[in-house]
Amino acid sequence: MINTVDYNLLIGIAEIVGTAVFAITGAIAAQGKRLDIFGVVVLAIVAAVGGGTVRDVILDASPVFWVANNTSLYVAIVSAIVAFIACRYLSYPRRLMLILDAAGLALFVVLGAEKAHSLGMSPLIIVVMGCITGCAGGLIRDILTREIPLILHAELYATCAIIGASYYVLLADHLEHNLLALSAMLIIFVLRLAAIFGDLSLPKFVMAGHKLETPEEARDHSIR
Repeated sequence: MINTVDYNLLIGIAEIVGTAVFAITGAIAAQGKRLDIFGVVVLAIVAAVGGGTVRDVILDASPVFWVANNTSLYVAIVSAIVAFIACRYLSYPRRLMLILDAAGLALFVVLGAEKAHSLGMSPLIIVVMGCITGCAGGLIRDILTREIPLILHAELYATCAIIGASYYVLLADHLEHNLLALSAMLIIFVLRLAAIFGDLSLPKFVMAGHKLETPEEARDHSIR
């Protein structure tokens, strides 16, 4: 009973922290987009609950998590307002959003995997739901701000989610729940940081006889 209570507490804390972190990334992503505070809050909410919403719709888990419990909405709104105010007075490094996003990814992938596992889904579906929960909110955020989604960048992103969710599935019956969740989150976070700072990436698609363009060349249509 104590272990169950402790695990539920861990999952609850992870959900609150993950929601706040992804909401802040949504607010930061609004930089330079000429959005007012309402637009920033909307973007933060989408980033914070988008992945879980898509997951619950696919799994037919009714009602959707933020409808059943409004805490996520309140956390997202407060986090967005705090970020909106703080960013007007404090400068931050560009990679801060990437680091926060990595933390949110780690937390939400495990939350998604845990929910699918609790519903008795197959291992493949658990991995897919973990990835959707971790990646979909950021994907929608980036599309709304007209940025190339992080999931499509050359550096590892979805791969980190797949590895972490697969680890969760493989050891779900062998590790204590708290240790399993924390270690899976840590694996995803460390892999994502390694991708950000170490430029880890999967092989890039290049057709025979062509060279790989730099991001600057890809944007410069005049050289074509």
